[in-house]
Amino acid sequence: MSWKFLSYPLNDKAFGYGNGERFKLNAVRSICCGDTSNNSAFSMPSHYGTHIDFPFHFSDHGKKSSDFEASDFVFDHVGVSVLNQAIPVHDFLIKNENLAVEHLEKNIELLIIKTGFCAKRYTDEYWERGYGFHKETAAFLKNKFPALLCIAFDLISLNSYQNRPAGREAHLEFLMTQNILIVEDVDLNTIQSDTKIKQIVIAPLHIENADGAPCTILADINEN
Repeated sequence: MSWKFLSYPLNDKAFGYGNGERFKLNAVRSICCGDTSNNSAFSMPSHYGTHIDFPFHFSDHGKKSSDFEASDFVFDHVGVSVLNQAIPVHDFLIKNENLAVEHLEKNIELLIIKTGFCAKRYTDEYWERGYGFHKETAAFLKNKFPALLCIAFDLISLNSYQNRPAGREAHLEFLMTQNILIVEDVDLNTIQSDTKIKQIVIAPLHIENADGAPCTILADINEN
């Protein structure tokens, strides 16, 4: 087995949703300027880079970061699905027929969905014309995988910038109705449909009562 990152390093190169605010890192103290140590400060939106959406993100009645235990972010049953390229995505919304999940075991807790947009991450197309998910996919996936707790994918958001009202509905359906957490902007460049993953750890930045948080994703991948 080989542990690999499926999260991107934080920097100011990635787009924010809607081409919004980015990560900022500033030097506070520098040895080269006569200080005794190097120290820095950073600022960023909570929904930037590889990050997790908690239910509170779209509902005042939803769970916040503090409502989850550490064990909620360790997944031993992981499925990998690559978007069905034979079926076009209409209106920038991924629907049930676009999801190639028939080959997966029913007991998965985390579903990795590769759309291919990870290859476009540093282009305008990534934020401006990326896909989102239709709300119907939440119930479809939960019915197919009753143990499903989380989905993770290579799009800047579950919410396509081209179809924002539908994206808001989809967030509510996943996070509130079906109780499925959402991890966005995941690095799936090395993941294929036949990739076998033994375990994934999703480690959100430990912020109290957050609606979302940047996270580090560690995957134990069977390279054989």
